[in-house]
Amino acid sequence: MYTEFREKILEQVQHYIDDLDKEDFSHNSDHIFRVENIAKRIAKEEGADVEIVVAACLLFDIARGLEDSGEIEDHAQKGVEIAKDILPKVGFPEEKIEQVCHAIFVHRRSKDRVPETLEAKILRDADYLDAMGAVDIARVFASALQSRKYHKPIFIDKPYEDGDDPNFSAIHFLFYQLNHPKHNPENFYTRLGKEMAKDRFTFMKEYAERFVDEWHGVR
Repeated sequence: MYTEFREKILEQVQHYIDDLDKEDFSHNSDHIFRVENIAKRIAKEEGADVEIVVAACLLFDIARGLEDSGEIEDHAQKGVEIAKDILPKVGFPEEKIEQVCHAIFVHRRSKDRVPETLEAKILRDADYLDAMGAVDIARVFASALQSRKYHKPIFIDKPYEDGDDPNFSAIHFLFYQLNHPKHNPENFYTRLGKEMAKDRFTFMKEYAERFVDEWHGVR
């Protein structure tokens, strides 16, 4: 059933997806679909409502391009507005719309919003997992090179210290992520989320440290 709604939702937000795919690789539609794949995997293990999870995944970052361009202040809030507009149009179960909106609204830890439902916790875990590991390293480098908002050098030879500007360089941003509470595997909500986070955290840490060592010819 959720596949039927999935295609209908995507049809309704195609113009938002087109806008996302014109700009920053790190937050384009590929990010949305990777988060969806992770979230479905977690949802099946946790026994969550996959219909709610998929809808939330397709809409949680759909307004990210508007925020990055300065047109809106909060893409999560705008995502809720978009969800409330299109979900009734596609026949999505009325009793589940608020749960989808809650998951979208609270996915940003930076706004001190707390997920209250299992589905919202799964979206939060999946979103942050995509900001860790091998794919995230590619996202960080891509943004450093091609994003107007996140443009920065790949590396500047200065040891990272807690509190440094994360935009000093792409490698500094990786160290910043590794020191941020949202990337601490123990702060993930689900069992599988914690397990995947530990693996991705370890890989990212090893990569960042090896990069600096190779830069200095140590390895």
